Amino acid sequence: MSVTPVSLHAANPGTLTGPGNNTYLFIGAEPALIDAGVGKPEHVEAIASHLDGRPLARVLVTHGHPDHASGLPALRERWPNLQAMKWNLPGESGWLPLNEGDRVRAGDTWLNVVHTPGHAADHVCFWQPESRDLYCGDMMTATTTILVPPASRGGSLRAYLDSLQRMAALNPATAWPGHGPVIASPIERIHEYLAHRAMREQQVRACLAKGVADVDAIVARVYVDTPQALWPAARLTVEALLEMLNEG
Repeated sequence: MSVTPVSLHAANPGTLTGPGNNTYLFIGAEPALIDAGVGKPEHVEAIASHLDGRPLARVLVTHGHPDHASGLPALRERWPNLQAMKWNLPGESGWLPLNEGDRVRAGDTWLNVVHTPGHAADHVCFWQPESRDLYCGDMMTATTTILVPPASRGGSLRAYLDSLQRMAALNPATAWPGHGPVIASPIERIHEYLAHRAMREQQVRACLAKGVADVDAIVARVYVDTPQALWPAARLTVEALLEMLNEG
């Protein structure tokens, strides 16, 4: 069953979050929220207003980064019987585990769990096959590229590229990201992402061929048109790319 959720900002505006993280509220038989936000009272109140006295049954978290998951205590304080679900990393507790292929109830519809590591090891997307809606968390946005950190920070560029291909194979009609506007042409956007990553790989390979191997020196050459305030994020991306090249 195709159901359009209510999009609610998590009230955490910032350089990397825009007007605030997107959270998606499904109202129906079993009210559910995709991503927990950060616990701001105005976000919790907005959810409650739309539920009109009904309890929130569950929150489905795309990954454990704080802007997507840290709002759980505030949600549980308001709705003590709330089910909290995410892909569990080794040794992680406090969440009902999501697994590849699980079907979870969201309002009046069902969503399929698709494991999409790369940006984070525990990242999942939620897929509605009938409507071909993909709730894609931090896998892509309409306006910017995605930070893919090295393994030391839970990322993997190779896994990210594989996850993009897997998302493309679903042939989504619409993608609902964790940040920014809804993506009306997800396949086109995925192809743009793949082309961008291929370009960055070529640029880094060119640096290495010239004997430039220091990460900061590579960033200064490759990201010359990027504001220096974003260079720390670019550095992580270069580290992840170098890791992938070293893997062969």
